[in-house]
Amino acid sequence: MTVSSDSTERTRQIGADFAARLEPGSVVALQGDLGAGKTEFVRGMVSALGGDAASVSSPTFTIAQEYLVDDGVVIHVDAYRVEDPREFVEMGMEEYLDTAHLVAVEWPDRMAGMLPPDAVAVHIEHQGGGKRSITLP
Repeated sequence: MTVSSDSTERTRQIGADFAARLEPGSVVALQGDLGAGKTEFVRGMVSALGGDAASVSSPTFTIAQEYLVDDGVVIHVDAYRVEDPREFVEMGMEEYLDTAHLVAVEWPDRMAGMLPPDAVAVHIEHQGGGKRSITLP
């Protein structure tokens, strides 16, 4: 299913609606160019699950951040700066993928072979003029 967004608020709402459909322990692979809206999508997910959307920021330099939500934690991983998937193992990040927490991964291609086969792919694409196309399963 593909939906359109013409604002950050709409992207957040799409993320919120999507989060309501996920099971605990789900891994969401967020694909899209820089500035596509991946972090805004995660803000919507966190908000829908009872967390503070204002606390969500891109974990580009920290690689991962945890956000408290009503039923646990949302783990937000940004693999943009990672050059080799083995770096995740060295940092102990593969443990995040073996939890009952919801995990959202930006730049999942940088974690090649580490994501579970049932990871849920979300594609966000610029459409020009501030519009986004968001493809959900």
